[in-house]
Amino acid sequence: MRIPLLLSILATSASGLLAEVRYEVVGDTLIFNMTIEETGFEFTKGVESYDVTAITNYMFEYPEIQKLKITGPGGDVSSGTAIGAKLLTYVIDTEAFGECFSACAKIFLAGRNRILAPNSTLGFHRHWIDKEFEKKFYEANRVEEEWADEFDYVTWVYEDAIKDVVEEISFMRRRGVDMDFILKAFSTSSSDMWKPTREELHEAGVLTELN
Repeated sequence: MRIPLLLSILATSASGLLAEVRYEVVGDTLIFNMTIEETGFEFTKGVESYDVTAITNYMFEYPEIQKLKITGPGGDVSSGTAIGAKLLTYVIDTEAFGECFSACAKIFLAGRNRILAPNSTLGFHRHWIDKEFEKKFYEANRVEEEWADEFDYVTWVYEDAIKDVVEEISFMRRRGVDMDFILKAFSTSSSDMWKPTREELHEAGVLTELN
């Protein structure tokens, strides 16, 4: 009796391990769980540049995909923007599950029809800057960009940040999101997270339907 029980346990464990993947196509749905590590890449638990290529390839290879289910804490804003642009091209629906914050919520907004899974949360805040990344970026590009010093770079960063905010606001408005909601999102510190209720999300146009 013990051998069948052991085999059952092993089978269950194996199926659980197999389910722990970053990307998975189930029927007409592509599931993207950025909290799962992708072999061969740095694991930050957030969206990264390699996700843009991966999701683009999935969309191309599986033309039956009609929905993206997504979860995660956010991550690289430019990668989230690129994935969102790809979703707009394919005109597919989105569903957020678990905790979908920051850049994850931006990707979610690119969906045609947008729903929030039960017991799930969307989170919003204004952009933040990683000082270590900025330091490395400055050192790598200061000669080519002709930045005399860090103060030259600060001016460039400020202009670039304002441009990004304007583009983000324009994107959210085009997705049908209420301006008061947008202002609330950008009024939330980058070190904090605003988690609107399901009713607030629907009323503001973030969710296209309540479920």
